[in-house]
Amino acid sequence: MNFSIWFSWPAWWWVNTAWLMLADLLAKKWYNILVDKEYASVIKWDNNFIAVYISDDKFFISKKLDYFICFDDYSISKNEKVYELWNVINLKDKPWKYKNIPAFWCALKLLWIDLTEWEEIVRKEFEWKPSLDDNLNILKEWYDLQDTKAIDLSANIWNQKVMYFGNEIIWKWAIASGLWRYSAYPMTPASSIIDVVTWEMSKWNVKNEITFFQWEDEIAVAMSMLGAKFAWKRAMCGTSGWWFALMTESISFSNQAEIWWVYVLSQRDGPSTWTPTFTWQWDVDYALNASFWETFPIVVAPDTYENWYNLIWKTLNRSDKYQHPIIYLVDKQFSESYISIDENNLKAEPILQPENVDLSNNDYKRYADTESWISPYVVPWTVNWEFIATSYEHDESWASSEDPEIKSKMMAKRSRKMKTFIDTEYNDNFYWYEIINPNAEKFYVSFGFNRYALESAPLIKGGSKGDYGLIIITVFQPLDPRLKKRFTEHENQIKNLTFVEMNENWSLEKLIKNECNLKSENRENKITHIRKFNLYPFFKEDLK
Repeated sequence: MNFSIWFSWPAWWWVNTAWLMLADLLAKKWYNILVDKEYASVIKWDNNFIAVYISDDKFFISKKLDYFICFDDYSISKNEKVYELWNVINLKDKPWKYKNIPAFWCALKLLWIDLTEWEEIVRKEFEWKPSLDDNLNILKEWYDLQDTKAIDLSANIWNQKVMYFGNEIIWKWAIASGLWRYSAYPMTPASSIIDVVTWEMSKWNVKNEITFFQWEDEIAVAMSMLGAKFAWKRAMCGTSGWWFALMTESISFSNQAEIWWVYVLSQRDGPSTWTPTFTWQWDVDYALNASFWETFPIVVAPDTYENWYNLIWKTLNRSDKYQHPIIYLVDKQFSESYISIDENNLKAEPILQPENVDLSNNDYKRYADTESWISPYVVPWTVNWEFIATSYEHDESWASSEDPEIKSKMMAKRSRKMKTFIDTEYNDNFYWYEIINPNAEKFYVSFGFNRYALESAPLIKGGSKGDYGLIIITVFQPLDPRLKKRFTEHENQIKNLTFVEMNENWSLEKLIKNECNLKSENRENKITHIRKFNLYPFFKEDLK
């Protein structure tokens, strides 16, 4: 069963509560709920809308909207350019005092949900407001007037799930993984991480408090995070769009000084400021090369919300372990969409603790060229020992040097840490890429939020020759060499590779072609692509 119900309204009406309460109720009934939230950057003079996609099978995202509940004609004229509005309920002529209530009323009867369930939710949501009784009375009044019933979702199917939006997962991860500091400058769509790290932390009164600093620009944000890492505090920063460019100097500093960090980059449209609230996947190339010299960051990209939690925890641990910067690449859809989650699937690792350094022989070298190319690290404030970090070229101790032999040795040491990362993380505990329906002859190749559209596409099925498979990349840099080997070993089996991405310059396709030797004439003829760059995410209908 796949069913979608929409709410759309003028931007200044504050109707968000209706769809969020609906999604929360259905998640508690076990359903797979994916909520896509779209809003214009002209905050007070346009249209906002929310799509609630409901399924008892796979999550999906579709341009077909079964029921479209709106409050004005503009909601219809704007959204029918992109979506198929099958059943429209326009409440523009209905009198009401509280604008959420008509939306509740329609959703109730459409989904066969008893009024008593809604009363409980409304009472919980508005218990602190003087309007609680008015809301309940109006809800009862409108509920009795509506008779249309579309689909019966009244039953509680299985164990309860919980609704989270992407950036909210950061909050759960921060609490669980021991994050000590988050620094940021507000920038859509990464801004709400600030909310969940500050307001939610105080709301739930958790024990391990997180320090948050909002700075005047992204340069200060990134450098203050490096200062926290210098002091052995687990730290992270985040931003969106082209403000990431201001942070690239700190990435180069981080590489040279071997002070590591984790950075959340939530992609959005640009480069103008007129469409910054819509999605895009155009920062891939820049993230891969976010340094002005030859040492590059590790770049990872989650493909589900559960992996947002699981992978970012691993990212923090690996950044500590390899003393190397890691970019966590998501997009607007991931950051701001909601999804129902079984919290049992949020799997965490033990928090990585610093290794003890043998200081007994007085031969500690901060930048020692070890067998693993990862140098020993004395935690700051270790009694009678110094911790040094330098952005100059240096010898194994820390002293600045222009000696060509030392330069070659230290440059090679820093670069080879990526090889150590690859060799060490070839195991089931790290998530490099995933192949769905591996026996297929044709494959979609994609990453990130696109997975939700691709997995629900009609052609991805059980494994017959006419079906498609799906290859999802989750670690962009370094790219897993096993993927290159797979393309070689299955060259005769693979008839087509279709790259699916939300950008115009085919970033993913270029990366896989270059790294996996797909540029030969025989292999090039098997490659096609689907690219979308009209501000909206992929729908399953885009893949026909």
